[in-house]
This record gives sequence, structure tokens and C-alpha cells, in this order.
Amino acid sequence: MGITEVVRAPETSPANRVNLGGIARDVATLGSGTLLATVFNILLVFLIPRLVSVENYGYWRIFLLYSVYAGFLHLGLADGALLRWGGRPFEDFHHEILPSLKFLFVQHSVILLPAAFAVMMLFRRELRFVGIAVLAFILLINLITLLQFGLQSSRNFAPVAISSAGPVGMFLALVFLCEFWRVPDFRVLILLYFAAWSATLGYLLATVKPTSAANVGDSTWKLGKDHIALGWPVLLAGNGLVLVQSVDRLVVSWEASIQGFAMYSLAASATVTIALALIVAAFRVFFPHLAALERQQHREVYATASRLLFLCWALILPYYFVLEAFVKRALPQYSGSLPVACILLGGTVFLGEIQFLHASFAYVYGRQRTFLWYTLAALVLTFLIAVGAAFGTHSLRIVAAGEVVALGLWWMFDEWQLRELTGQTPKEWLALLGLFCWALVSYWVALHQFHSGPARMAVYYGMVAGALWLVCSAELRLILKFLTFARSRVLQAV
Repeated sequence: MGITEVVRAPETSPANRVNLGGIARDVATLGSGTLLATVFNILLVFLIPRLVSVENYGYWRIFLLYSVYAGFLHLGLADGALLRWGGRPFEDFHHEILPSLKFLFVQHSVILLPAAFAVMMLFRRELRFVGIAVLAFILLINLITLLQFGLQSSRNFAPVAISSAGPVGMFLALVFLCEFWRVPDFRVLILLYFAAWSATLGYLLATVKPTSAANVGDSTWKLGKDHIALGWPVLLAGNGLVLVQSVDRLVVSWEASIQGFAMYSLAASATVTIALALIVAAFRVFFPHLAALERQQHREVYATASRLLFLCWALILPYYFVLEAFVKRALPQYSGSLPVACILLGGTVFLGEIQFLHASFAYVYGRQRTFLWYTLAALVLTFLIAVGAAFGTHSLRIVAAGEVVALGLWWMFDEWQLRELTGQTPKEWLALLGLFCWALVSYWVALHQFHSGPARMAVYYGMVAGALWLVCSAELRLILKFLTFARSRVLQAV
């Protein structure tokens, strides 16, 4: 959630109230789809490893890893379309959707066909299948993204929510059905994934009904070029964050065996993905209570939000104790991923703050290009650390530790560069870093000195409670106030 989302417009008239109500409904509609998709993805994190071998899981995760970068190949076309169409009535740009889809298809054909030929010539059999599947999926997902942006621009959020959660839920159902017929391998999983997303493309095409108009105005070629010229800075900034999050997995996929990559990928999926989802969920529940603050109070918003993110991270850190027990019981063949997961969980707080606070402040105050350069610098640093750790030590644990160090350095650099906007001082940074270090010490003591889950949690929360109250007392009171309010509403409903 960005800073711009939590600053309310003054409610000076009934019209304002109606507008805010409409925005709330739109956010709830789109948010419910995102939340449902997150739940489905979390289920898949633990379901797929139970169904397939470690090797098959590794190839499946390679497919998902490289599919994440699909956005780079539309070169900003979808983002430019969103900027061009945003806020306009659907009828004003409906005739531009089909030419944009055609341009996207031709553009991808020019890029993907030579790439597919190279994959066939250079890769071994298993990776050939994965590579061709990634290239085909890139075209599919970018067509879907363009249609979703068209609907989003016209404020038709229900189909966007359905097309966000539907494919993952459909894939989950198909996997369950397939299990009754045969044990799937990575090829079957990829084909089922394609089937789910292809159905989504059909649904969106039926909803949007892209058609040509007698007088289109701009040619298909000019329209596509204009979209790309408008959208490429947004593409680089957004996807740069995605790339930094997964550069360690990219390097591991090059250096480690397929089994080693499977271990590292499960650790990252079970910690970074889920911990970020939990942090964001908690952040979005409690942060709206700060919405009454005016724009001139942004520094106060930032300070409180920053402490709140560190607080949420510290509270969910014992999630690893549950993860460890689950993996040892349900996925014993992946026990080797646990030390990596234990380390990666530490960096999620920095990633969350960069993604939800630093980026928001940079955009609000018009520093998009500066933040883009920061992101590129962080990408180079993270890449160098990951390559050095992977190829120099061949240790997955050191790669994970390097990723945490890189994220911490990026967080500190951003904090320093944005200090004039955020008003943060070395005193605030030292308080947060002190909380971070003490939480890790408490985490280590609970993990290595005790063996039962309840004892570990009791020791961890007992050790960290004082530091949390010292640094985040106002935020803890906010959470207690929210819980008291929620309890009273439940009792009233009963």
C-alpha cells in the first residue's frame, strides 16, 4: 500500500463521501481477488512438492522463476496503455485494444521465435521443454495483462479480480484432479498451468470484446510505439524490484544442480513469498488507522509505517518454527532447504520496507527516475554478491546470507537518500536496526537452545517483548486498540 492510498481527501461534501465509498468498493473488489490469489499460491507452495520428485519440482520452479520476467518483453507497452487509458471512459479507448493486442502479438513473435530456435539448439531436453514453455507463457500472460489494464483503466475491477485469482484456483483444482489419474511431472504441471491461464485469456476476451473501428485514428504501429515510449520507465522501475527479489534464485539456477535449486527455491517460496504476504496483510489491516493524517504529516506517517513494518516482521518471525515442523513431517525430502529458509526470513523486513515505503515516497515526491537508478544499483550489488557467494563458495546458505546483506545495504542506502523527505534521523535508524538485531538474537536462541515449538515461541516472544515495547509502543497500542474494536464489533454482531 502506497502513501498516496492512505491520505484522505477532505470530506467537505456528500459527493466526496460517495466518491470515497466507490474507491473503497473498488479496492475491496480488487483486494479480494489479490488476497484469494495469494492464498491459492501459498497452498501451491506446499502442495506441489508433495506430488512430484525433487528434480521435477526444480524444473517446475525454473519455469515459474523465468516466467516472472514476462513483463520485460512487452517493453512497457502494457504500462503505457494503462497510463494512456487510465481515467478515460471505456468507449473512448475500446477501439485501441485490438490494435494494441495485434502489435503485442507481432512484437512478441519477432522476439520469441528466434529465442525459441536458440533454446532448441542450445539446451538439453528437459530445459528445452521448460524454455519453450516460458517463451509461450510470456506471450499468453502479456496479452492477459494488457486486457486487465484495459478493464482497470475503465474501473471495471470485478473481471480483474476474477482473472487474478481464477487461474491459480483453476490450476489448483486441475492438479487435484490430475493426481487421481496419474502422478504429474513438471511437464504435466506446466501444461495444466497453461490450460488455466488460457481459459483466463478467453474469459477476458469475452468480457472486453475487442473490435476494430472504422476510424481508429492512430495506426497500429504508431499506437504500439506510443505505448512503449510512455511505459518503459514504469516497466523498468517496477520490474527492477522484482528482479532484485529473485536475483539470488537466478544465480542459483545457473550454478547449482537441479536438486540444489529445488531446495533453495522452496526455501525462498516458503519464506520470502509467504512472509511478505503476512507482513503486507498485517500492514494493510492496521495502517488505515493512520488515514486521518494530512499530507503535511507525511513524515509522521513514514515513521509510524516504518516501525509498524518492523513490528509486523518481528511478530511473524516465529513462523519459521511452524515451517520447520511442517517440512520435517510432510516434506522430509526437503529438510535441506530449512537452513536456507531460516536465513532468508531475516531479509523480508527490508524487502517489505523498500517495496511499500521507499517506492511510495519516491513516487509521491516525483523521484521515480532517481529511485530507478537506486534500484539498478541495488540490482548490480545483489547480483555481484550472489555470484560471488554461489560460484566462490558453492554454499546455498552463504548465497541466502548474501541476499539478506544486500537487502539490508539497499535499505540503509534508500533511508539515507530519502532522509530529506522522510525526516528520519540516525537515532530512528539505530532503533530499528537494534530491534532487528535483537529479534535475530532472540530467534537464534529460541531455535538452537530449545526443541519444542511452544517453548521456542515462549522464549522468543519473552526475549523480544521489551525491545518491541521500547521501539514500537505506539504501534502496539494501535494494534491493541484495533483488536479491542474488532472484538466489540463481533460481540455486537452476535
